[in-house]
Amino acid sequence: MARSLTPQLPHDVALGAPRGVVSGGAPLLLQRSDGDFIDAVLDEITSAEGRARLLATRASARTQRQVLKLFQPIQRQHHLAVLEAWCDTPGTPRLDPARVASAGLVVRRVRRAGSATEEGWMRSRGRLRGWLPVQRIGGAARDPASPLRLHSGHTGVADIDHALVQLALQREDTLLDEHVVPMFVAPPEVCKAAGKTVYYGLVPTVSGEQAETAPVFDEANTFGPESTDFRNHLVQALRGDAMDFPLDGETLNPAWTEAAEIATTVRPTGLSNDHWNRLRPGGGSRSSMQRFLRLLRQLDGEFNAFAGTSPAAQALRQQLAAIALPLKLREGEAVARTVSAEAFLRQAVQVLVQRDEQATRPEMPVRWPALPSQQASGLRLALSRALVDRFAQLNLAPGRFDEPGAQYVVRAFVRLKPECGCPARIVWSEATEPFVIAPWFEGSGAPPVRIDLPDITAPGLLASLKPNVSFAVPPALQNLLSGNPKDLMEGKKPPDGGITIGWICSFSLPAITICAFIVLSIFLGLLNLIFSWLAFIKICIPYPKKGD
Repeated sequence: MARSLTPQLPHDVALGAPRGVVSGGAPLLLQRSDGDFIDAVLDEITSAEGRARLLATRASARTQRQVLKLFQPIQRQHHLAVLEAWCDTPGTPRLDPARVASAGLVVRRVRRAGSATEEGWMRSRGRLRGWLPVQRIGGAARDPASPLRLHSGHTGVADIDHALVQLALQREDTLLDEHVVPMFVAPPEVCKAAGKTVYYGLVPTVSGEQAETAPVFDEANTFGPESTDFRNHLVQALRGDAMDFPLDGETLNPAWTEAAEIATTVRPTGLSNDHWNRLRPGGGSRSSMQRFLRLLRQLDGEFNAFAGTSPAAQALRQQLAAIALPLKLREGEAVARTVSAEAFLRQAVQVLVQRDEQATRPEMPVRWPALPSQQASGLRLALSRALVDRFAQLNLAPGRFDEPGAQYVVRAFVRLKPECGCPARIVWSEATEPFVIAPWFEGSGAPPVRIDLPDITAPGLLASLKPNVSFAVPPALQNLLSGNPKDLMEGKKPPDGGITIGWICSFSLPAITICAFIVLSIFLGLLNLIFSWLAFIKICIPYPKKGD
């Protein structure tokens, strides 16, 4: 049973699950899939039979580790917190709602299972601060609203109170406000019939809010520059090891990428027979070219080495610029030539990764040299910092319920009005059992949504499937679709078809649905060879044909 924060005061109040339904000092969490579930809950709580039905809808789904699990609205499940408030005096009469100024609930994240550490979803001065320890607002039992906390310690002397407020405002956490979901008191006739003062509120399990804080890339510090996982992820050159380059001494050609990566038996346009024989499947330079392309893609895609403008990207380019790549000696040359790794790799990315036909085509060096230990460590550190920077660019700030496997609890409160010379105060319930939120794709047990497909054998059906959705197709895409389907299947870019105008193509949406269903069924069967999932994700049962 939860008690008020200040014992021995008159009119003490207790909060907990509705008595007669379930015992305990925490709110009762319900899982409902009925459409008008709030009215249904309020009706059920007024009778003994109804309360038995109410208890049957208590949230009870659990993970494999037996952790309570709540669902999201997209899974056609809703969760309601139900609370009773009564006077903690002999006879425990129900609380007069007139004594309550407001009521609400908070969803708090439990940082570690079995720990008392709770985090609240906070905002301050117009900024969404995200999950912060509740100790930042004075503890789990303090008022979540900063104005009420700020004025709770008033002495009644105006000058002193003003000075105390100004002093408190100098602290960063003074104006933190925890997100509160309002709880509503049941109508008077419901409370009277139930013999209880009942509050209810919807428990949020999904949110579009994102904290205005940078996402954490490696919170557990297991992917640092010297970690085994990070080193093994890098292409050997970026680890600081020696790496031979393919087709050394040759001028880079955009067709090399297609030849080395596409499983085709047709020589790509613009590629010599010699290069094709070395890069085609089974060719002696194919694997080393694929490794070189992975080097380019890591630098360009993962680390943003050449397009980045951040200090981390600039530091990485400085590391690359300090590495000299030896070029192949030409006939009659006696002095070794080198090229900066930064300059060469920048141009190689433009030619082989971005396939820019207008880019300058550099000469392929002989190898990437083995780096001294200190230089290799500096390169890995620069790569690690660039990756953290890249992560921050590509990942949105953390959302409220984004952390997989995070556990939460619900606490409810009522704010009591001043009475009998006592100041206004807040009374908290106990925390619910910790729970997780099921990912959106997990089944909740709700009946599936049914989509009726047209009977394609019905007379006149095909003629009735008139186009009812249109796509505006730009010329470049229309040229691509007008090409040879065999080229598309092989991943080859078809030649320009000469189309210079846009097109509007209309289709029948039911026909698109039929095609999508047929293709889905085919691929589900093919992928079943790998995942063995068909028994779990597809259930087909017969049903009798309706009479005419």
